[in-house]
Amino acid sequence: MRLASLLHQTAFAIATAGCLAAVSGCTDTVYKDRPPFNPPPDANSGFLGYFTTAEQQTTCGNCHVGQQADWIQTRHATAWATLQADPAADPSCQGCHTVNSRGNQATAAVGYDAVKDAAYQDVQCESCHGPGFDHVQNPTTLATRPIPSIMVFPPEPPNTPPPTAADTAAIVNSGCGGCHQGAGPSRNHNYLKEWKLSRHGILNSYAASNPSCQACHEAKGALAAFGVNTVYKELGTTTLLPQTCAVCHDPHGTARDPATNLPWPGQLRFPINSPVFEQNLCTRCHNRTPDPTPSNSRGPHGAQGPVLFGNAGYFPPGTSYDTSAILATHGSDKNPRLCAGCHVNALTGVDAGGNPVAYSGHNFEAIPCFMPGSPGVVDTTFTNACAYDEPSRSWGACTASGCHAQPVAVQLLNSIRNEKESYLDVLWVDLDGDKAVDAYPADTGYLAKIQLNAPTELIFDTLIDPINAPRATPAKGALFNAQLTGEDLASHPDGSHGVHNPFLYRALLLSSIADLEANYGGFLPAPPASVQRAIQRAIRTGQLRVPPATEKAVMRGTAH
Repeated sequence: MRLASLLHQTAFAIATAGCLAAVSGCTDTVYKDRPPFNPPPDANSGFLGYFTTAEQQTTCGNCHVGQQADWIQTRHATAWATLQADPAADPSCQGCHTVNSRGNQATAAVGYDAVKDAAYQDVQCESCHGPGFDHVQNPTTLATRPIPSIMVFPPEPPNTPPPTAADTAAIVNSGCGGCHQGAGPSRNHNYLKEWKLSRHGILNSYAASNPSCQACHEAKGALAAFGVNTVYKELGTTTLLPQTCAVCHDPHGTARDPATNLPWPGQLRFPINSPVFEQNLCTRCHNRTPDPTPSNSRGPHGAQGPVLFGNAGYFPPGTSYDTSAILATHGSDKNPRLCAGCHVNALTGVDAGGNPVAYSGHNFEAIPCFMPGSPGVVDTTFTNACAYDEPSRSWGACTASGCHAQPVAVQLLNSIRNEKESYLDVLWVDLDGDKAVDAYPADTGYLAKIQLNAPTELIFDTLIDPINAPRATPAKGALFNAQLTGEDLASHPDGSHGVHNPFLYRALLLSSIADLEANYGGFLPAPPASVQRAIQRAIRTGQLRVPPATEKAVMRGTAH
């Protein structure tokens, strides 16, 4: 029953009472409609639950009509029915399928945990917002508004994952982690454990406190950038939060597919199947690549989206690469879930104790490591420090779609990686690991030779050299491409070892090598024969188009 209906009934009752009094002269009969809330079944806690259980009309929804209409379409609204339909359901599961203290900072046994009333079945508004009885009695009193939190953990030391010891006391009453944490007997996905050890769950305090970075590195900043206009406890505070669940997932399920008018799967705030940067959930942030004009020493940053869709990198003036040869199947309709197609996949197996677990993919590692000495057991520390071979990693994300058999997936990744590294070795080898090009022989490769023989070509600091710093040069363009595709040459490169788009990697690196040959051939050695043949083959087939001077230098060797 909605508030509008209640008001209508109340007005009708008053009018009827007045008419009867006028006709009969009877004044001792009073018609009263019920208020838009019931006495709480658990009177001590103030949790209201359903107004009409059979219709799944929440008490909150009597006034918040839009939120009720959105919520009823989410899986939270069917939590109790889902549990009852599960033949393996156990009474211990009821806590995450009802209204109680989990998720709203309440304490002790409240709601369904205290009173087994059907009004508390399903995951309702108060599961996140907390008890609403005080609010419905005086809706205009701001102090009694039940405001939810988007925090998953209490604040932790910066740049460190929250301690495992906090998993029971701090999580159960904090937020989404109150339920989305279990494994083993609960058969629930391990969302929380995976997330807190992912880069989304570990706070980078430097970036999170920088206003220019907060749109992607801090939860409140991300929600503001997404245009989310709602109230939560941390809003307006100085508390820095990593990317918590509510950044990607809309608890109300209000974000909808315009074609179906249904919430996006998983109550996501944006679709994951859109190839448009500003519409795809992942590439809303993984699209922060600076303009690849070679005048920025920082290089690429969050370049995964542009690489996947073939839009990243620097092509020298007069150079182009066949766009059809850059399109990666990972970034096409053959991979409809795009980023999530590889990075968010459920993996079945057992934990270190031999208990069945289902990993949800919320660590976002496409091919996570197995625990050392435990074949088939996913490493729950997620250090990602293992070999890229069949026995060391789970390749389930590659095989789940049916695209690659496991041995083929392993072979392809290593082949792509080796090819990419052979090109990067020509451009730059950062021997001391400082992510800065040092003059040869401190570093090696073309860029190190250029730093030795023509250092102004790699000047970015306007204080040191205001004339050459802003100047675009072939060396700066090649540096950008090396930083983009390399594994340890920049702070936030593409980082896929070439898998996101091996065709784009090949196009960018071969173009850069050819450009450096043509422009600095007086002191650069010829590249290895295999690399030179690859460049020449790309030019002959028309995949790579270069200016005449570059073609002459590469095809005839006149640069040397």
